[in-house]
Amino acid sequence: MDLPFSTKDIRAFTRMGPRQMLKQFVNASYSVIGYYMIFKLLSLILNNDYHIAVVISESMSPGFERGDIIWLRKKTHGVGDITVFQLYKNAIPIVHRCIKKIGTRTLTKGDNNLVDDVGLYRPNQYYLAPEDVKSCVVAFVPYFGMMSIWASTIPALKYIMSSIIGLSVLFTRE
Repeated sequence: MDLPFSTKDIRAFTRMGPRQMLKQFVNASYSVIGYYMIFKLLSLILNNDYHIAVVISESMSPGFERGDIIWLRKKTHGVGDITVFQLYKNAIPIVHRCIKKIGTRTLTKGDNNLVDDVGLYRPNQYYLAPEDVKSCVVAFVPYFGMMSIWASTIPALKYIMSSIIGLSVLFTRE
């Protein structure tokens, strides 16, 4: 089994002419553009800007654990549905269950929390407004998002992972 970038790959890369190097960089850019297009396609299919997220706390345990990836979809929600809400523009979206609805307003609570989320809402706000609720959870994959959590808590890991992926694309020979 060959390593992703063995000395043989490095030698082959340094022996490439300008056209071959350009071809490798174009192929690498195709990969980046392809991932971006898949990301945008998911946004269209799921009708949502936030179509995938990683659970970062244990407030929804045992349903969702820290590191689970969740798929989100913008849809009408009811009592019992797991919603994603965001109170402030740059705040981290919160994933909690809808426990009560009064008209279009929603009250939420984490499954693992003792009390409802009124303490998380804006001052003097007792229910979420419809514009605060961004989407609903439609599916999840357990623990697939741990790399994302590690990358955000260990900054050097993010650069190491990006470098490994980038180099493997550049050194891949067709």
